[in-house]
Amino acid sequence: MVKNTWLAVALLVSVGAGSLMIHNVVFANTKPKEPSFAKNLQVLTFLKSKQQLKGWMHMIKTSLGVNCDYCHNTNNFASDAKPPKRIARVMLKMLVQIRKDYFAFPNAQKPTCFTCHQGHKKPVNAPAEGFKGFPGQI
Repeated sequence: MVKNTWLAVALLVSVGAGSLMIHNVVFANTKPKEPSFAKNLQVLTFLKSKQQLKGWMHMIKTSLGVNCDYCHNTNNFASDAKPPKRIARVMLKMLVQIRKDYFAFPNAQKPTCFTCHQGHKKPVNAPAEGFKGFPGQI
């Protein structure tokens, strides 16, 4: 009886480990689960609450001097139909990466959208392309 019990336990452990490996392979490349407080959240996935999301959205709209409807269809906030929302995602990816890579030290004054936009839809801290000394493409 003891021999059969150990055999059953070994078989159960093997099946369980195999299932776990299959699960990891099948689901390894899937997107992280969408937070329950927002639909279609793709960049700010590290946020833990609707309140944090609202804080980020307030920072963005005041930094650019716009209202919610500039990026969002206010009847369907999850919609990606408006081009400014798609552009904002690219900019947010850049901002989050810069903050993570260069401002992760304690008490760092982290850049925000306002750092470049200063209340304008387009950043104001870049010289015009025709400006003498403009480096062009890097």
